[in-house]
Amino acid sequence: MSLWVDVGSGHWVQLLEGGGVLWQHDALPGYWVPRHQVSPVTDATWAIIQQEPLTLSPSLHCDRALGGCGAHGFVRDGRWSGV
Repeated sequence: MSLWVDVGSGHWVQLLEGGGVLWQHDALPGYWVPRHQVSPVTDATWAIIQQEPLTLSPSLHCDRALGGCGAHGFVRDGRWSGV
């Protein structure tokens, strides 16, 4: 397990053994908490395209259908880019 990596714009990720990702982020306006952490859906994994600067694939999605706030974006070249 890695330490939290600040990818900017209120987003942090932690890489887990086996390809899982914890994602902590500022919630979108109107969500019931201002900040929260998202755990991976069972069997969800991400490929580390490059370690430094961090690039992950596929995107990260805080799915509203699963109780999330709707945030969605990519970690590319160590930076968060929202969709």
